[in-house]
Amino acid sequence: MDSTRALAPVAPGAASPGGALAGELEVALADEMRRVHGAHTVILYGSRARGDATPESDVDVVTFAEVSRTLRDARVWNGLYLDAFVHPTALAGETDVDMLKLLGGRVLADERQLAGPLLERLTLLERQGPPPLPEDDRRMRRVWARKTLARIGRGDLEAWYRHHGLLHQLLEDTFALRGQWYPGAKRAFERLRSDAPETYRAFEHALMPPASVEALAALVAHLETLFADA
Repeated sequence: MDSTRALAPVAPGAASPGGALAGELEVALADEMRRVHGAHTVILYGSRARGDATPESDVDVVTFAEVSRTLRDARVWNGLYLDAFVHPTALAGETDVDMLKLLGGRVLADERQLAGPLLERLTLLERQGPPPLPEDDRRMRRVWARKTLARIGRGDLEAWYRHHGLLHQLLEDTFALRGQWYPGAKRAFERLRSDAPETYRAFEHALMPPASVEALAALVAHLETLFADA
């Protein structure tokens, strides 16, 4: 599913307001996916489907078509950044964790009646949650965080690269250790702010400029305490 191709961008149009994609643009998007890729199934997902988009938000869409491999269509379309996945039809019959992002999406085209069953399977998968992490995997994640934190202390270019990588990985690990699917950064922070405010604040202190290595160390220590006996 990770074989991709980027199409050449076209000139951008006027800036888009935030919120959901307008009805006429939804129709135009489905038509565009049919015209360019022969898509028979088109699902808009992400902030443009939920209605919480900002003016900078892109248009996230998954389509299914008679293609031999997954293609990536990334360009400016109608003044919006388009990020489309074009999957082979057969993948619509599978239940892939990567497709959980489609939940809450809007079906813009469903000529073969594939979208409904796919979304039903994904809803069930989300409710089931991920399988429990084995103890060796949980321990590995905690040790890796400490090891990376020690390497960051060198203060060179590689260390700062690892600094950013650790912040990214810690967010995903937080959800893995909580026994939850990782929903992407935007929704992850929303959930932490609502369900785990102390953890949210630890991430906030480690991420917001001018965040320090000490703030990152405090985040690692917080997560270690949180999941030491989980």
